[in-house]
Amino acid sequence: MSLRLGKVMDDAHQAGIFSLVRRFPETLAPFRELLLANCIMLGEIPSPTFGEHDRAKFLEQRFIECGLQFCAVDEMNNCFAIVPGTEGKKTIMVSAHLDTPFAATEDHTCRLDAGKIHCPGVADNSFGVAVLITLPTILERLNIRFRDDLLLIGCAGSLDQGNLGGLRSFLKTFDSPVCYGLALEGGALGRLQFRSLASMGGMISCHVDRKVCSLSAIVILNRIVTRILELQHENNDESSLVLGAVSGGVSYKLPARHAYLKLQVHGRCEDKVRVLEEKIEAILRELPRPLGVSAYLEVIARTRAGGLDFTHPLVKYARQVIKVLGINPLDDYYSSTISGYVEHSIPAMCVGLTRADNVNYRDEYVEIEPMLKGVGQVIALLMGMDGGAGE
Repeated sequence: MSLRLGKVMDDAHQAGIFSLVRRFPETLAPFRELLLANCIMLGEIPSPTFGEHDRAKFLEQRFIECGLQFCAVDEMNNCFAIVPGTEGKKTIMVSAHLDTPFAATEDHTCRLDAGKIHCPGVADNSFGVAVLITLPTILERLNIRFRDDLLLIGCAGSLDQGNLGGLRSFLKTFDSPVCYGLALEGGALGRLQFRSLASMGGMISCHVDRKVCSLSAIVILNRIVTRILELQHENNDESSLVLGAVSGGVSYKLPARHAYLKLQVHGRCEDKVRVLEEKIEAILRELPRPLGVSAYLEVIARTRAGGLDFTHPLVKYARQVIKVLGINPLDDYYSSTISGYVEHSIPAMCVGLTRADNVNYRDEYVEIEPMLKGVGQVIALLMGMDGGAGE
């Protein structure tokens, strides 16, 4: 297969691409074992947020082996490289976050059985990174060339307290024009996200001085949760609350000295999110509590609302790609990753690459059979971006 793409995509051009897209699962079959090998090697490298260095160095090694240009790991532990285009006037950025929500002390042994890869973080996001590092080999062997440069980047510090720090830092300092962004996630296939919500992710901390107060911090946190649920009921859907995780205490025998609640406020408008955030802070200030008890909100992450409209040409093109590949689309258009691109006015999409389940649990897995459709989707979207589908 030899393909050089132009910059004006008419109906005939799209039809030609879709003819190729239909054959992608078969065309990509020779790369299946390489994808699996890369996924397993990546999955067995622990990569918690702020601890991505080893995984970043593995990417750098792979990029160098592929003969890519400007391979490097920066001070944030982002790893990036460039697949040069025939003209290189613009850049398409392909990203995948390196971090997973699992500590380095977890067992990261990968296991294959019944058409699945089992491993903590394999869907979020070892397989996404595996596709990123396999892409140069696929493009070279299929002789697919783009006019625009492809900037491949594994981003550090994306999850939770990372707050998209790697992506944001890189985009602040990268000095070439980026015309599109494409973010890769291991799961789930059919995920096509092109907008971000305004959001605030935070943690409420409750602390009890045992010398002064005999109450458990969990009791105080329970009172706070009750008030927040009342607030959610009063909110009239202007913004939404997610109560995500609770922790606290060390034993069933002792009243907890500390208790924590992780939560998120999100909505389509920054102002509405700020209002709800302020109401939560007011609850913490005004909640009656005994001497020796403290409670406060720490903001962990923020995102901005924005992204592509449903009628944008690139969105229409991407939906056609999914249809041609026989992928069932998921009804979810929002991803926090898009916010990093929105802040720099870069049109971007986030796509899932295979079916997955138990995401962010220790028994997380991805399915092997749909993987080639997911990779075909990525190549087709890059063809569209390089060929002018979003113009």
